[in-house]
Amino acid sequence: VRRDSVFDAAENTHSTRRGFEISLQLPIFDWGGMRRDAMSAQTLAAANRLEATARAAGSNLRESYSAYRTAYDIARHHRDEVIPLRKSISEENQLRYNGMLISVFELLADSRDQVNSVMAALNAEQQFWLADAALQASLIGKPTSTGVSGGGAAAAEAGAGH
Repeated sequence: VRRDSVFDAAENTHSTRRGFEISLQLPIFDWGGMRRDAMSAQTLAAANRLEATARAAGSNLRESYSAYRTAYDIARHHRDEVIPLRKSISEENQLRYNGMLISVFELLADSRDQVNSVMAALNAEQQFWLADAALQASLIGKPTSTGVSGGGAAAAEAGAGH
C-alpha cells in the first residue's frame, strides 16, 4: 500500500494519491547466474562432505590398526615371555618345595600367581581377537566401537601380592 502526497506551490493545492503498487522483475537479461551459483555451492558442499568422510574413514582405520597392533603385541608378549617365565618359576618352586625349602603356602601362592598370569594371557588374546574383528569391520566400511582394555588382569595380579 502506498500513499503519496503531492504539493503544488504555484497553485497552492494539495493532492493525495492512494493505491497499490506492484514491482515485477522481468527476466530479460537472466542467464542463469543464480542457479549456476547455487549449483556451484552445492557441488562445493558435496566435495567438502566427501573429503571429511574420507578423512574420517582413514582416521578410523588408523585407530583400528593401532588397537589391533597393540593387542597383538600384548598377547604375543604374554604367550612368548610371561607364560614360559611363570612356568619355569613354578617348576623351580616345586623343586624348592620338594627340598623342603619353602612351605606349602608359598607353593600355593606361586600357583595362584601362575593361574593369574595364564588368565591375563587369555584376556590379552581375547582383546586381540576383538581388535582383529574391529579392524576387519573398519576395512569393509562398518566400523565398530569396541574398546580395548587390558588393565583388569594386571590389577588383580597386583592386588594378590601380600
